Amino acid sequence: MSSVRKLRLRTGGGSGLLLGGVSAGALGPAGWPAQSPGLPGGVLATGLVLFLGLIALGLTMGSKYLADDEAESPAALVLPTGDDPPRTEFAVRRNETDAWQLHVVRLEPLATGETGSETRPAATARVEQLQASIETAGVVELSRAAFRLTETRDGAWQWTLVRADGSLVSASSQVFDERDAAGAAVSYLQEHGPTAGIVEIEGAAITYTEAPDGWHWRLVDDERNPLATGEVGFESQDRAADAARTFTERIAQASVLDIEGVGVELYDGDDGWAWRVVDETDEIIADAAATFETRRAAEAAVESILPEVRSAAITAAGEPAYERYRDETGWRWRLVDATDRVLARASDGCSEAEHTAQATATFSTAAPDADVVEIDGATYECYLAAAAENDGTARSTGAGTDDSNGADTDGEGNAWHWQLVTEDREPLAVSTASYADADAAAAAIDRVREQAREAELLEFETAVFQVYESESGTWRWRLLDEDGSVLADSSAEHDSQSEATEAMLTLKEQAPDADVLEIETAAFELFVTTNAAWRWRLIDSAGSCVAEGPTSHPTRERARHAMERLLEHVEADVCTIDQPVFQLDATDGWHWRFVRPSGETIAVGAETAPTRDILVERLEAVRETATAAQDYTLEGVTIQLYNSGNWHWRLLDRDREVLAESTGSYAEREAAVQAVETLKQTLGDATVFAIEDAALRLDDTDGWRWELVTRERELRASANEAAATRTELMAAIEDVRRLAPLADSISVGNVSFDLVATEDERWRWRLLDEDGATVVSGAHGHESKAAARETIVTVRELLDQASVLDHESVTFELHTAADGWRWQLVDAYGETMLESTRTYATRTAAREAIADLKAQAPDGELRVTE
Repeated sequence: MSSVRKLRLRTGGGSGLLLGGVSAGALGPAGWPAQSPGLPGGVLATGLVLFLGLIALGLTMGSKYLADDEAESPAALVLPTGDDPPRTEFAVRRNETDAWQLHVVRLEPLATGETGSETRPAATARVEQLQASIETAGVVELSRAAFRLTETRDGAWQWTLVRADGSLVSASSQVFDERDAAGAAVSYLQEHGPTAGIVEIEGAAITYTEAPDGWHWRLVDDERNPLATGEVGFESQDRAADAARTFTERIAQASVLDIEGVGVELYDGDDGWAWRVVDETDEIIADAAATFETRRAAEAAVESILPEVRSAAITAAGEPAYERYRDETGWRWRLVDATDRVLARASDGCSEAEHTAQATATFSTAAPDADVVEIDGATYECYLAAAAENDGTARSTGAGTDDSNGADTDGEGNAWHWQLVTEDREPLAVSTASYADADAAAAAIDRVREQAREAELLEFETAVFQVYESESGTWRWRLLDEDGSVLADSSAEHDSQSEATEAMLTLKEQAPDADVLEIETAAFELFVTTNAAWRWRLIDSAGSCVAEGPTSHPTRERARHAMERLLEHVEADVCTIDQPVFQLDATDGWHWRFVRPSGETIAVGAETAPTRDILVERLEAVRETATAAQDYTLEGVTIQLYNSGNWHWRLLDRDREVLAESTGSYAEREAAVQAVETLKQTLGDATVFAIEDAALRLDDTDGWRWELVTRERELRASANEAAATRTELMAAIEDVRRLAPLADSISVGNVSFDLVATEDERWRWRLLDEDGATVVSGAHGHESKAAARETIVTVRELLDQASVLDHESVTFELHTAADGWRWQLVDAYGETMLESTRTYATRTAAREAIADLKAQAPDGELRVTE
């Protein structure tokens, strides 16, 4: 073969880069090639083509080329490119004797490059690199499939599987840090691939893997993308399969814990139904203190509490407080000391909260200096009622009132009254008039004693005429109805009883059915009120009502019994009360009550004492607390802060019974207050829910994820990947709900192939390891699943015979083809630089072509034309 000449070449409209090399022969004088200047060569194209020129004689067709040293613009030689057939070129040129000599050239493409360059400098640089690589490239021969081990431009290692003809079959789906790791992956593929089964997933499947903590299940879609994973390891695959089946059943019905702020969960615990407060992340922040027999009872308790939380007062244990609250009897109050112990409470409920505020104000002011008195049996109490408490008139029961004292008040609107009370503050009798001072009230009590001793019992059920002697010694009469009310009375006084009776009989004609009642001494009267109840009163010998029972009774017998109790205690001692006092009582243990001068009890002790001395000692703590306590109005429930090393809170009802306890703690009181304030704003609107079997909990800590938890908050499954938004997560949940019931169980204990559909609706294959992880995937998509399955069969056959090639530098690969031998020039990264365009009949011919190229290409001259 003759030497390489330089030609100027022109392609037929291409834009690639061609490296031209021809072998030329001459017809004409000897030495013409040596004397002739080189033919110009080189053009710009998208690929890189090597071509071969051969001498041909007797050719009758071809292009003409005239080379004249004096020619200004010789015609450019057009090179064949790509798959163009060989072409003959004719050339004539002056030789050294100045004669024209004929040359015939055969042009044939040898190889084409895989990639092109966008700019001339890049194309030029690539050709120069190629020329240098060809000279040093080694040669390997592939008579069967092979794995290439190559290092990427980033320094990682990967492998590719090629057929014997050099066509790509597959590439690794991962890169490796070291060559040995890539080699180990290839060894694994060669060992397990030929016998691996084919698993086809329709929609979704459950796979199983064995980990150090046991067997786990995983829900995957038809592309083997993991959708959900079991969180618990099991001792066997069967147990894991049972758990997976439970998951597929529960996920469809599991409610989503879509909590904004806080929610209230009802749950069936060991001791019955209870409730707890959970936050947006499903963390339990408070637990109920009580349990209930039924879910409905627990729900009703929650429904009664939630509306009251927003207005709940925030108190702190360790700080004395007056707590005003409302129960079924009305508004009440209690005094709590620094140890959270109730010391005092209201004796009765009242209709207005303002009244309890007045009572606590009185107690706070008067308790520190109030005297301590002891009641032994019944007592007459003379007390001063303020103008606001005294209407200035005697209590009218229908009979005449005792007005012998003249003035009813002390000139400032205050008036004195008396009442007979037992040691436990049960009133037996009350005054019917008011008095200017305590002495007048005491004198009235003496009169009651005197009159009660002599009084007779009068009972009437119809109207009666009464003739009586007044205190002035004259006689008078009056007409009383069955209620004891005065219907008429004499306008004149009579000197004798008979005159009064005669005057009375004149009027009796108008009330013929009325009895005549003659009273010569005081009398107790039992009468029926307008509401059909019975009462008693004491009428003195002058006809004035000097005492009466404080309450009504349903029967005459009960009224008589109440009257008789007055007689039992009519000789009781008299005491004067002009300031609030602590009254001690030994009934059923020692206890105290706080009594206003009016006799009204506004506070009682919360506890009894075993002895009088202990009770008096405890009163000192009551006095101190009464002045230090703060006022709180409790509309319903109360949130109390307390410190046990850290700050906690608890929810209390109106009786100070604990409804719920916080589960968390706070280092600072301010943090606890802030948490409670937030709770007040959100708990009233909280969703009340119950988890039947399981629920989906949402977590946005690091992207949006879901977790399947049981009622006991045991984690059973979770999402494998986080979603970017809550909306995307909800869509993922719906996918899991839809696919889980369709999933069949697949044992992943063995290596297997599977088929997956790509986004462009093509099919590809993958080889999975025992854990279901992708080891290798097909390089190309297939139009149908069947075509992808056929490729798996081919891969199995190739794996069994494939060799391993290490490409550490540029290498010629010699491949067998169906019609002969071909070669490729592959760089160190496994990328094809050149590929032969002709097929050689024998391996030897192909190797000789490679050898010629290695020898001639480095010295070839590159010329570029547009």
